Amino acid sequence: MRAIEEGDLSPEQVNKIATTLDVPEADVISMNRRLASPDHSLNAPLRQDGDGEWQDWLVDDSDNQEIRLAESEEFGKRKALLTDAMTTLNDRERRILTARRLQDDPITLEDLSQEYGISRERVRQIEVRAFEKLQKSIKNAAVQQHLD
Repeated sequence: MRAIEEGDLSPEQVNKIATTLDVPEADVISMNRRLASPDHSLNAPLRQDGDGEWQDWLVDDSDNQEIRLAESEEFGKRKALLTDAMTTLNDRERRILTARRLQDDPITLEDLSQEYGISRERVRQIEVRAFEKLQKSIKNAAVQQHLD
């Protein structure tokens, strides 16, 4: 204990304490550092005049719950609009659009052209037309929701 009060422990003292307590030397060093610099209350005043506390200087960079809730609701609305708009596409358009634009690893035009027995250019045209139909449907639904 005298070594702790004097400051840092020597390697021999760390080894002796670790052996006596049957703990790793790293734990002894860590505990010594904690004892050397005691914790302070976040409610402790910054200055003697009591103007402000330590906790006043803590910053939470995460979004507050209102922002998280609003983002979650917005995501839900957008997902519903997309789901409804996807129903306006036929099976082939839906498959091509999903494979090309809504997957993390999009399928190539070549693979889709072989799947449907059409040219890559035709697959690209179907993709473009399906995307335009999807955009139009989503815009119309959004306008309708806004009017309601």
